[in-house]
Amino acid sequence: MANANPFMQPQQPMQVTIEAPKDVLDIMELRMEEVALTITRMVDPVVPHLTLIVDAPMLDAVHEIAAQVDAKAKVSALKLADIDWVTQVQKDFPPFTLGRFYVYGSHAKDTVPHNRFPLLIDAVAAFGTGEHDTTAGCLLALEEVKRKRAHVDNVLDVGCGTVILGIGAARLWKDAPIEACDNDPIAVRVSNVNLRANQIQNRAKAWVSDGYKYRPIQKLPEQEIIVANILAKPLMKMSRDAVRKLRDDGVLILSGLLNSQENMVLAAHRVQGLRLVKRIRRGKWSILVLAR
Repeated sequence: MANANPFMQPQQPMQVTIEAPKDVLDIMELRMEEVALTITRMVDPVVPHLTLIVDAPMLDAVHEIAAQVDAKAKVSALKLADIDWVTQVQKDFPPFTLGRFYVYGSHAKDTVPHNRFPLLIDAVAAFGTGEHDTTAGCLLALEEVKRKRAHVDNVLDVGCGTVILGIGAARLWKDAPIEACDNDPIAVRVSNVNLRANQIQNRAKAWVSDGYKYRPIQKLPEQEIIVANILAKPLMKMSRDAVRKLRDDGVLILSGLLNSQENMVLAAHRVQGLRLVKRIRRGKWSILVLAR
């Protein structure tokens, strides 16, 4: 009998690249939210493109949506198992500095700069290396919270990907327990590898969970900091669960939403009793910091 939990079903991930003009990709990115496991938009002035990770059965839907938006868009797909990830990561993911963080992969040979928080992230088959504006904005938002909170009791990273945000929080607050979850088992496996690589596995754990629904996440105490870098619609659907899990004096950091989606995401959380504390905008993306 198949596993009753759809998030534990065997995955058949495909990497899909869509090449099209920038304005077309803006529309594609919104339309693909319903079918993609992850969406990455890198800045490429030569060949503007969008990269998706989708389950193989969704590939036809990707082609259909792409054709509806722009029949001239170039769509190519590749099984993730066919990708030489080591070579690809070394090519696409050089070390970089973001705020007080130094983000690098295990292939990097340079020494971590003095007075920087090291984040060792190997993306492998999950995404979230800190380069995308949504992830970068969340790391900067965590830094901002650190300026006002020298100590926090716990942190939850929802939709963790490679758990870069959870690791960033662990660097900022040396004693805080870190919990993380993602609905993709591959991402969770990668996350637990990254937790061990950063030597914080004794106080950090990643779980497979559809948002806040899995029992180990439900059983967690209320969290002082929750960071969720997902997409606008799932964030809205999770707003009630997020507020229930957030401590009365806690901070909720949301990302994965476009500037044009701010109002609807804010409205969903204001109904639950939260207010906007800070807004960070990076390009077309918004990062919202909320509290009661």
